[in-house]
Amino acid sequence: MKLPSISYLLNKSKESFLRFPATLISALVSVCAAIFLIEYSNDITNTFPYINILITSALGIPLFFGLSMFNSSQNFNRTKSAFSHLLCLAILVIIYYTLPDSDTTHNTSIPYIRYGIFNVIVHLLVSFIPYLKGNALNGFWNFNKILFIRFWTSVLYSGFLYIGLILALSALNLLFDVDIDNDLYFEFYVVIIGLFNTWFFVSGIPSSLKNLENNHEYPNGLKIFAQYVLLPLLTLYLIILYAYGTKIIVLWNWPKGIVSYLISCVSVLGILTVLLLYPYGQLKNNSWIKKFSRIFYFSLIPLVAILFIAIGFRIGDYGFTINRYVIVLLGVWLSFVALYFSFGKKNIKLIPMSLALILALMSFGPWSVFSVGEKSQINRLVSILEENNLLQDGKVVNEVIWKTDKIPSLYSNEASNPNDGVLVDSLHNEVVSIINYLDKHHGFSGISHLYAQNIDSLIVLCLDSNKYTDESNIYTRSLGLSPYEKYSSHYDYYTFNVEDIIVTQVTSYDYVLDFDLSQYGGILDRVDFELNGEEYFIEFNPSDPNTLMFIENSNSLEISVEKMLSRLTNTYGFKSESRIHQSEMEIEKKTSRFDIKMLFHSIDYKTSNDSTYISSMHGKVLLKIR
Repeated sequence: MKLPSISYLLNKSKESFLRFPATLISALVSVCAAIFLIEYSNDITNTFPYINILITSALGIPLFFGLSMFNSSQNFNRTKSAFSHLLCLAILVIIYYTLPDSDTTHNTSIPYIRYGIFNVIVHLLVSFIPYLKGNALNGFWNFNKILFIRFWTSVLYSGFLYIGLILALSALNLLFDVDIDNDLYFEFYVVIIGLFNTWFFVSGIPSSLKNLENNHEYPNGLKIFAQYVLLPLLTLYLIILYAYGTKIIVLWNWPKGIVSYLISCVSVLGILTVLLLYPYGQLKNNSWIKKFSRIFYFSLIPLVAILFIAIGFRIGDYGFTINRYVIVLLGVWLSFVALYFSFGKKNIKLIPMSLALILALMSFGPWSVFSVGEKSQINRLVSILEENNLLQDGKVVNEVIWKTDKIPSLYSNEASNPNDGVLVDSLHNEVVSIINYLDKHHGFSGISHLYAQNIDSLIVLCLDSNKYTDESNIYTRSLGLSPYEKYSSHYDYYTFNVEDIIVTQVTSYDYVLDFDLSQYGGILDRVDFELNGEEYFIEFNPSDPNTLMFIENSNSLEISVEKMLSRLTNTYGFKSESRIHQSEMEIEKKTSRFDIKMLFHSIDYKTSNDSTYISSMHGKVLLKIR
């Protein structure tokens, strides 16, 4: 076998660049932006413009590649080709300016989700855009076969090249003590996966697609993979889903939406398997493939019905979110595909075309996945607040009004969380979940009218003071509610806090040590300290949750907190929080080497069945050497 010469490789690279200049320039821009971020990440105060350049130019790679294939298939002249490239460049510029900068990313991720949808749409376009016209199904399949094989070949070559370069750099470092910057390893990865991988991929794309329709030689390995790997897995998954679907229908015990995701994944796997086997079904002795394809599409119909029922329960209980709306639209698409091919239709181009169309339609307008999700959750929130009398004349009742004279800190003279207890735990948790969802995806512009104060202006003040601000926390607390979810438990929780931590005179002691101890889920905290070359420990007694152990060498001293806790509960009762004087939360003990005084500033404890268990405590330990 004769290896290609250097001149051949250079000529092939030049030829690929002349065929796909915009694609490779996009890859180069993306790589340069990534390397710039790697090199100067610590010096850049606002990284978002560079990230946006990176991902926009990365989107240009498949966009310009698909455009080149379309222009080639339509035999566009230079003028039309240049105009179409300028049009795509304008689209990328518009997408860049729709992405958020540092002033807006603190409260929304929608532009990046929309970018992800665009990315999927563009890759789907690449799969069918040279075959928009006509009925060249065999050419369409062969073209996608080339893309599929070329993609994995590029990944294989890029992977081996990267591993080889990394091993070479490591050898230079280990054998010759050459100082290799750690960033260089990642930069090599970016260059190879971004530029080399793209260049290698496009260099294997045939210059003409005209002969693909008449090409009836199909890779035997692809059939073996689909028939003996994907097909058995698909059959197994379908059996499991049908068994599970029968169970939930008979028991009428619907899961919390997970079955919708499973059906979606198995359906997509099945469609991919059927597409891979499609041309083999046109050959003699392979009629079983056609029969299997129709059986598969028929089998999807009951599963899609289960998908709609399952996601319908979730939407009925909690409203639409982005994920739920996407599942509904995916169910609509699966219904169309299943019904279309169940009636013997053959146009496999409709699979990527219909999916791209649905994704495009759900990205814009009042029917978009973003608008529907936001409106549904806002309506659900308003409904909960109105039904529980937390809204009056469209405004929050007992709204916590924040003081701003100590920015960047916010405080209120009113009682903390005055509306706590109005909602049952499940509704409280739903309110918290809705506000967190809005914070993550949409921002709070849709609910700002419910508040008497301008909370956004408060958040901006905090951000201007370089203070990290949890917007969802402020919006929830402004409702007079705790920003944390509540969970039912067989424990009741209480706290003793020192009302005012006073300055303690320690002239009669030699050392002061802070301690912060907790015991959750069988994990016990321990305080370690060293004094005069010897190690000491303070920890919970594993066999008694209300006793501390002061350990020095092999000796240990038990410090029981039980009596003090019993005295405090008898005096103050069981309250969520009791504030008491420091003098009531002190314990003194002696060892052979020390006089010990423990000042407890806070004790968290829980009760169950007349038993008391300490959860955590913090304060100071005073030590005097005897």
